[in-house]
Amino acid sequence: MDKNLIQHISNKLSSYPVQVFLVENNDQFFFRDDVIAAFATFGVEVCKGSPWEQRLAYELREEDGFLLLMNNNNTNFLEDIIKNSVSIKLNLSDFLPGYHIPSIKNLDLKLINKLFSKKLYFPLNRKDTLLEIEKVQHQPTSITKLDLKDFTIKLQDLLSNEPINWSVVCREIASGLRLSIGTYQFNDVFLLANQINTRFQQHLETSFKQIKNSSAVKKPRIVSRILDYLHFNFADKRIALIVVDGMAYWQFELIREELSGFVKDEVIYSWLPSITQLSRQAIFRGSNPIAEYKQGPINEEKLWRSYWKSKGLQDFQLDYQHERIDLTGIETINKLAIVYKELDDKMHSSTDYTDLLALTKHWIARSNIIQTINELKEKGYVVFLTADHGNIQAKGWRGLQGREKLGTNKSGSRGERHIEYSEAWLVNEFTTNNPEIMNVVTKDDNAMYFNSDLSFSNKESLVTHGGSHLLEVLIPFIEI
Repeated sequence: MDKNLIQHISNKLSSYPVQVFLVENNDQFFFRDDVIAAFATFGVEVCKGSPWEQRLAYELREEDGFLLLMNNNNTNFLEDIIKNSVSIKLNLSDFLPGYHIPSIKNLDLKLINKLFSKKLYFPLNRKDTLLEIEKVQHQPTSITKLDLKDFTIKLQDLLSNEPINWSVVCREIASGLRLSIGTYQFNDVFLLANQINTRFQQHLETSFKQIKNSSAVKKPRIVSRILDYLHFNFADKRIALIVVDGMAYWQFELIREELSGFVKDEVIYSWLPSITQLSRQAIFRGSNPIAEYKQGPINEEKLWRSYWKSKGLQDFQLDYQHERIDLTGIETINKLAIVYKELDDKMHSSTDYTDLLALTKHWIARSNIIQTINELKEKGYVVFLTADHGNIQAKGWRGLQGREKLGTNKSGSRGERHIEYSEAWLVNEFTTNNPEIMNVVTKDDNAMYFNSDLSFSNKESLVTHGGSHLLEVLIPFIEI
């Protein structure tokens, strides 16, 4: 039995022949924002808004997930929605029978999960329920360990769905990595991630063009759509966009443990290939990146200001900060961008994920990013946290030799996973002379990049980025 209530319900939804549910919830538990956010991590969208908002959610629903339309009057829906959905009742008492529901329905989800995982042998009245709550509150929190068998089965189940929900797969792999790095289980988890990456590359081949052109109304599916999403949904709000260079999803999980308050969690795509010059440019340009762009904070700030000025904001309402953060005197700032670069430097200095795990924990404490987020919230900002790309613990294939280096342009990348030549024929010559890598590189005009865990390096192990591995491409987009 699942120990997580929301995960348990999400799994039950997959047994239905539909993906849209008209939900009656009398105890209002499933209307809670934190419950809705928890559902999202398992690929279930919950819409509790007006009939117009629910109609929009239905029209823009993701094909790889489930949609719950919360409405206490299921007769309000149009015929096409009713035809393609199932009406169900969800109440907390269905999943925690025996407890006094009014005493538990407003508890923190962590406490509810503890109660859910316990087996009751007889019903409890209000007094006994409160005693049980007090008991589990004072239970010491056990150190979470990875159940490798359960982890593998979960991923196999997720990959058996069609289409695959890559956001849920990403979160599951990130959780497995976070719990296994530095342990004897890591090699098994990483091997599984590489096997799944083969399926992910097939997904990119068929779907990346569509992802680049996707709507940003409900959420940005790719970094180039972040600003359009913010403008559409938060034009009248004070927002702060924090971009952490090179932060993989499993590293965000370490930050999440320190965050307080409501967190809305999305998984989005970096640009391909996952180099800073393209992917971070796409964030601040608010559209597809261009090849002639020169990466740097000065140009990044120009892009940020240019986008928001085109939407009617004045220069004094905008600010961009790079690495050195100063939140004094930002009372007039309506749209604030903050870039942290140091974590990317630590990533490139790491030999493996064990190194990077320790350096990430140190960076979280030293950078004061949690304090910065909290201060921004206190100042009235809606805070968004994302990355330009993730990273991958890679193996060296070999470095470039002699003539292979001629005509290369590293485009702001460290070049260990990505090579850009001045002419397309040089790429063709390289792959012709090295046919053994044809199945593990992707050619893109006059560039090529690894889609496996290899790198253009002589090192036995290194942490880098620039390719299209799922650990580089699938990144967090968080609303706090």
